[in-house]
Amino acid sequence: MRPRTPAVALAAIVLTSGCGYNRIQELDESANANRANVQTELQRRNDLIPNLVATVEEAARFQQETFTRVAEARSGLLETRERLNQALAANAPAGELATAANAVSDNLRLFVNVAVEAYPNLTANQNFLGLQDELTETENRIAVARRDYNEAVQTYNTFIRKFPQVMTAKVIGAERKETFEAAESAQQAPAVRFGRDSAGR
Repeated sequence: MRPRTPAVALAAIVLTSGCGYNRIQELDESANANRANVQTELQRRNDLIPNLVATVEEAARFQQETFTRVAEARSGLLETRERLNQALAANAPAGELATAANAVSDNLRLFVNVAVEAYPNLTANQNFLGLQDELTETENRIAVARRDYNEAVQTYNTFIRKFPQVMTAKVIGAERKETFEAAESAQQAPAVRFGRDSAGR
């Protein structure tokens, strides 16, 4: 019986140089690490929200009138924050996580604007201004982390579609990853500045 030298040689070449297995693992780890960075920044923002709500509620104590819009905005913000916390805890897919994060961004922006409209003195409250600064910084960090994650995912997805590593990817079950897409309304940080600017600060 003749030895299968061509098949053995081909297998050896694929296994040692062309299969891309190790590179797939490296890119997968890189994407996972970048996703963790996004989650960390989203959690940081969520942790700031109770402080923001408490600061607004403190200002409300000095008001005689109850503002329904503020209460509604607060309710929407806390509800979307809880949904995002659940998605973070469940390690939800990137698309689901992005949807929850975008909802928090929208509701956070609404809450801040409604609160400033209802309680103009908030624009002179140092705690409120400090929280705005922290939220703005966190939004910027989320944007950077999201961009880094999407770049890592693009590199990974491109690599596993090329030959011969596409064969390896099929064998080991390496599947395409979702990018983390921000809604158009979430492209800007939710903290507003008009109160400070209008006061000439």
